[in-house]
Amino acid sequence: MSTSRGPITCHVLDSSRGMPGKNIQVRLELREYSDNFDEQTETWKVVGQTYTNDDGRCPNLVSSDYKITLNNNSNANAIFRITFYTSKYFNELGQKSFYPYVQVIFEITDPNQHYHVPLLISPFSYTTYHGS
Repeated sequence: MSTSRGPITCHVLDSSRGMPGKNIQVRLELREYSDNFDEQTETWKVVGQTYTNDDGRCPNLVSSDYKITLNNNSNANAIFRITFYTSKYFNELGQKSFYPYVQVIFEITDPNQHYHVPLLISPFSYTTYHGS
């Protein structure tokens, strides 16, 4: 088993229980954008999908050899969307959740850096920040 991590990782903590959010489905998508004279289109391409481990982490959301590339437009950075499917997690705990999923959209300006997206969840709130 490889111990190297991908360039984008995440971590889920259940702040209502003080425990890791384990076995939560997580999907990572890259925004694809085109500007064709009269029409601007935006689509999302899935680049990674997995479940959080027992520690609430996704060290291999994308493989360690995944290369982040910035968009070809002059000032366009890479924009990603990460979706945490929290409804099933809370249902399995016997709790109702106000949020069926949480989406975090973030921008990458330096493709050579590591990006970490922590998420703190409870049935009725969530918090995220740019981790290290």
